[in-house]
Amino acid sequence: MNDQEIPNYWTGQCFGCSKTNKHSLRLRFWLSEQGCYTRYTIPDYLCGIDGLAHGGIIAFLLDEVAQWTMIGRLGRMGVTHEITVRYLKPVPTNTEILVEGQILNQNNKNVVLRSTLRSKEDVLLAEGESNFLLVSLSTIAKISNIDELTLQDFLARYSRIEDGN
Repeated sequence: MNDQEIPNYWTGQCFGCSKTNKHSLRLRFWLSEQGCYTRYTIPDYLCGIDGLAHGGIIAFLLDEVAQWTMIGRLGRMGVTHEITVRYLKPVPTNTEILVEGQILNQNNKNVVLRSTLRSKEDVLLAEGESNFLLVSLSTIAKISNIDELTLQDFLARYSRIEDGN
């Protein structure tokens, strides 16, 4: 894949993407034809049983790529209302995986996304369907204790991403 990287302007403490949180996974995301994706190698310390990724980490990765699909494709943030995860095959640690998200349906109140987690050999290991509520930025600011202007500035930078700016 040779797609456009989604720049990460987030300055907060996100476990998935923060550049400043020393415990962050430091995920990077790229736009794809259908949505966005990330590549990641799950380290051993995030295992459930030795050599296999913890199911919660798998669910987290599916949820995180869904959120970044909305940011990169819609210039919007939402809050996860519901996520369904199907664990199809064991996900090994210390092996690169591909996690992709795509928008299935959207309206003014919510976005439904499909996320997949595949091996380097393109074997489907897990999949999820997420329903995100599109709440106001003031609501996100209130529940997260982040200034609403910070959120507005963050999202404004993504409204131009598909234009190549």
